[in-house]
Amino acid sequence: MPTAVRAELDLLVGRGAAWAAAARSFAGRLRTVRTTGRGDSAVVEVAVRLRAAVVTADRVLAERLRRAGVAVLVPRDRTRLELKLPRVPVRVGGRSPRRRARPNR
Repeated sequence: MPTAVRAELDLLVGRGAAWAAAARSFAGRLRTVRTTGRGDSAVVEVAVRLRAAVVTADRVLAERLRRAGVAVLVPRDRTRLELKLPRVPVRVGGRSPRRRARPNR
């Protein structure tokens, strides 16, 4: 979990947001990763750096993540998640996947 997200949850708990206490309690089980960004930028930064998938219901964030090469799980209904694959080729081992040459016609 990005440090920026953990700090945002702490702030919301301090303001008395009822749901934030449960989210902060769950977040306590996760590893904290230092980030330079804030909010959504921190989530994108960490997901790209760790090559991690992200679960979010935020459509704008999901699209931003996919454009950055991150797989995203989005709620489909109350009991299922849908996997949205990245929109750009994912780099493996520091190199982009090779494209097949098209035969000349």
